[in-house]
Amino acid sequence: MMEAGMASSASRDGGYAAGEGKGKLRGSTVSAADSWTIDQLVAAVPVRPYIFSEPPRSVSTGGRCGAVEYRGSVPKLYMQGEARFSVFKGIFTDNEVAQLLSGCSQVLSEEIRNGRGRDPDPVDGHPSFAVKLADMGLFSETMSSTSSSALRPLVETVLLPLVRQHYDSPTAALSSAFFRRFVPEERRFIAPHHEHGAFAVVVVSLQEPATSTGGLFVQGSEKAFLDRRFVQLERGDLCMFQYDLHHGTDVQDGFRYELVLHFKDSAEAALDGTCPWYRTHVDKDNESALYGLALSLASAKDFRRAKAFLDKACDGDHPEAMFTAAEWFWEPPAGSGLQESTHAALSLWQRAAELGHSRSQSRYGGLLVQGVHGRIQQDVVEGKRLLRLAFEQDDPDAGFFLGQRLLQEGDRDGATKLLAACLKGHPRACFQVAEMYREGQHKFPKDLQQSLRYTKWAAHQGDAQALSNLGHLLVNGMGVVKDEAKAVRLFRHAAQRGAAEGMLNYGLALLRGSGGVKVDYQEALKWAQKSAAMGHSLAHQQLSMFFNAAKNPNPPARCVPSSMEELRTLGVRDLRDLLRSEGCPVAQFGVRCKDGLKVAGYRPLYVQFGQGAVCGLPSTLEPR
Repeated sequence: MMEAGMASSASRDGGYAAGEGKGKLRGSTVSAADSWTIDQLVAAVPVRPYIFSEPPRSVSTGGRCGAVEYRGSVPKLYMQGEARFSVFKGIFTDNEVAQLLSGCSQVLSEEIRNGRGRDPDPVDGHPSFAVKLADMGLFSETMSSTSSSALRPLVETVLLPLVRQHYDSPTAALSSAFFRRFVPEERRFIAPHHEHGAFAVVVVSLQEPATSTGGLFVQGSEKAFLDRRFVQLERGDLCMFQYDLHHGTDVQDGFRYELVLHFKDSAEAALDGTCPWYRTHVDKDNESALYGLALSLASAKDFRRAKAFLDKACDGDHPEAMFTAAEWFWEPPAGSGLQESTHAALSLWQRAAELGHSRSQSRYGGLLVQGVHGRIQQDVVEGKRLLRLAFEQDDPDAGFFLGQRLLQEGDRDGATKLLAACLKGHPRACFQVAEMYREGQHKFPKDLQQSLRYTKWAAHQGDAQALSNLGHLLVNGMGVVKDEAKAVRLFRHAAQRGAAEGMLNYGLALLRGSGGVKVDYQEALKWAQKSAAMGHSLAHQQLSMFFNAAKNPNPPARCVPSSMEELRTLGVRDLRDLLRSEGCPVAQFGVRCKDGLKVAGYRPLYVQFGQGAVCGLPSTLEPR
């Protein structure tokens, strides 16, 4: 919670709710003698380039000659054989790449400005910062004429013939296409995964490699620090692979823009979203094919058949299948008809974790460390062991859960784990680090700018509490340009995502019409009640004001206080209006504070950080 000394500025500027803990923000870094050397704490996975052992081959596609292909491979994960991929150079011209980048960047920037472009990424559920350019084989209407005229002919005359030729699939068709970006304070990392829903994938790099450190990587095992290799792509290069390649993205510095296209083996499959190519391998007891087919059926809402294939894959000890089955047992998908089973979920997570599956280690370890009442007994020792194993495989969730636990135990090494998760853009880790900078916890220096940086990073990725905190900073102009309208929008987003303080602050904005929103007393009451139901103490205290507003809408927020407690919650303007309405000369009244008589008031229009008492409430109201 922010200290009470901030109440005066909060009252004048309409202070809002934000984070937790005590301590006033400062604009400069003040570091203690034994403070962390923050920028030397975390060792990222080394950016080792993939070295192609085969000489390049000449290729032609769509009547274009002079291009070359580099072929590479890494071991397949969870199955025998090698997963192959190719890098093509010289297929696109500089002008074509420039048109793609310009048109797609414009579309994505517009989407993000309008609050879109943040659909959950299917890999980890974090905001994708991407815009779909095509889906189900059809180009999107959101595309500008520039991006459409640049992309469509390249797909039809260059990329589609290349995919058909390379994989000997004459009926292959475009399924989906999207443009995404990796920039500071947004998306930085996509964990290693398989594109189970794509017959073939083409990634087009749209900028020079010097603009970023890291990028697309391939990984033939779960051992990130040993086996991760980065595929060096220059401007206009293409990387093409199939569903069996274990890959991801890690942009450790700078920015990256890329175009990603998914192809299926037929136009029918692209239209209905199925993956028929897995059926050719199912009869061979191929666990990966069984798992891919199960996911395909699940996407079509055929959970009964999907569960049957998923069980077969689990019987073959396929770790990804066991992880998915465990998730289904823990929280059955809506409309699946599956039954919840805690025992089955824990057994599957445990088995997959024993096989070295990092996501299972992180998920199961996180549950053991926290414990879940009525479902899983807390086991901190085993939970920390699993989280360490997952953290060593570069799992951001493991870094967050392990870091939190270690800090709770007084182990400062927890800060390194949280910072490692921050480097991957983990929203909750960014929020936690922002709080440590704000409050000077765990030998972190109090630093407004660093706290603001991580708060923005978490808020941009949809963290509810960070959105509320950033709104508070905006409404008070703390380290940022004061902007109440934007702050209220952030409060609305925070409320919609379940932050109790965001709910109360948005309710207060609706009550007073702050930030350009239309006054709506019933809606304000609804959000205040939701906040109170979540245990927010200030929401409980102010419910009577919201009820009075809803019952007496003329004027609702200035009803006569029924007690001294309600009187003490009035701000300067409300108190003046009340006194005038009662015929009392305002000049005859003041507030006795510890430093003398002052004008009554000093209650912020919005709640500040945390759930403590409202800062700077007037103590004793009396005549001068």
